[in-house]
Amino acid sequence: MKTLLVLIGSVVLLNQVVYAQKADTLKLSLSDAEQQFSQKNFLLLAQKYGIEASKAAIIQAGLLPNPTINLEQTVISKSTIANDAPIGPFGQRAIQIQQLIQVAGKRNKQIALAKAGVEISQYQFSEIIRELLFQLRSSFYQIHYLQKTLLMYNQEIQKISVLVNAYQEQVQKGNIPQKELIRLQSFLITLEGEASDIVNQITNDQTTIKVLLADRSITIIDPLVDDTQVENINLTDLNLADLISNATQNRPDLKVQEANTQYSIANLNLQRALAKPDITVGYSYDRSGSYVNNYHALTLSMALPFFNKNQGNIKIAESQIEANKQYFFQTQNQLENEVLQAYTKAQENDRLFRKIDKKFQKNFEKLILGVLENYQKRNLTLIEFTDFLESYKNTVNQLNTLQNNRIQAFENLNFVVGKKVL
Repeated sequence: MKTLLVLIGSVVLLNQVVYAQKADTLKLSLSDAEQQFSQKNFLLLAQKYGIEASKAAIIQAGLLPNPTINLEQTVISKSTIANDAPIGPFGQRAIQIQQLIQVAGKRNKQIALAKAGVEISQYQFSEIIRELLFQLRSSFYQIHYLQKTLLMYNQEIQKISVLVNAYQEQVQKGNIPQKELIRLQSFLITLEGEASDIVNQITNDQTTIKVLLADRSITIIDPLVDDTQVENINLTDLNLADLISNATQNRPDLKVQEANTQYSIANLNLQRALAKPDITVGYSYDRSGSYVNNYHALTLSMALPFFNKNQGNIKIAESQIEANKQYFFQTQNQLENEVLQAYTKAQENDRLFRKIDKKFQKNFEKLILGVLENYQKRNLTLIEFTDFLESYKNTVNQLNTLQNNRIQAFENLNFVVGKKVL
């Protein structure tokens, strides 16, 4: 048992040393974390380049088609007579220049389609920001409340460790039965195991934050949270109708679906324009291959729309419009239900938090000090003592979990509304 206790204690101690001592600690406020996120996050930087690429598509869509030129020159020249005129040593040559002229406003419709694509990219960028910021803020508060719980565990572990060391001496002297020491050691092992689990949870959230901040150092993020300010957050100025209205106006994912519909409409306009054949005009010169030498002519050509009138692409574009409308309605319905759910959860978590007496935890902490003193004086049995400690541990854990659930519910409400309302 002693060997097992030392082994588990060593593992927990090693985790805590790596977490709190060997790595530098950086105290970081939420606003500073958000600023660093916006400046350094790799996904945001990549998406910005994607938007710039979409804007370049507008430039490309507005460019005129290049003219084409054809040149024909004899390779082996012979002096001859064509159309009663002698042909010189350079022989026959012909030149043709052609320019495609787009009709039905195709170029403007291509520009409109490219602009719709840029709009989609910008809304997708906003959606990425919304999702990643939610992860950042959620992990930030998660670490804060886990650290508070871990502090309580470390304090209990320290107190029990002192008792275990003292009781080991008393057992050797025969003043305390061995079973009491084993029970105390077992309780200590449980505490250390649970503390190790909390350290692992904090480490996972630390990884999330450091990835979002593009932080490659071994620095440990220590969130700076004003608990009083968090406690004073309330829902009194919020109502469901306004929240749904705000979400409809601000949610980027809904804007993406709306922009997709506009993109499909722009594509339909383009496909209908593509059904109209373009005209190719040009100039042709032939030195000696026509009915007269030095032949000059104006050329004009176009496809006759007898068979291919772009019917299939037009039908596809029409179907895409209807499909995107349905996606929009589905997203809007989902949005309203998400806001309702988030608002209800925020109200419930806030209600539970406000039912708690703010002095309860401090009074409980004073009680535990008295319990420890009475146990050392043998006024309490070991079972009574460990029951008190277990109750204290569970209470502090539940209080921190309740506070974390409350702020997480608030952050989720901000997330589903698409803007900071709390």
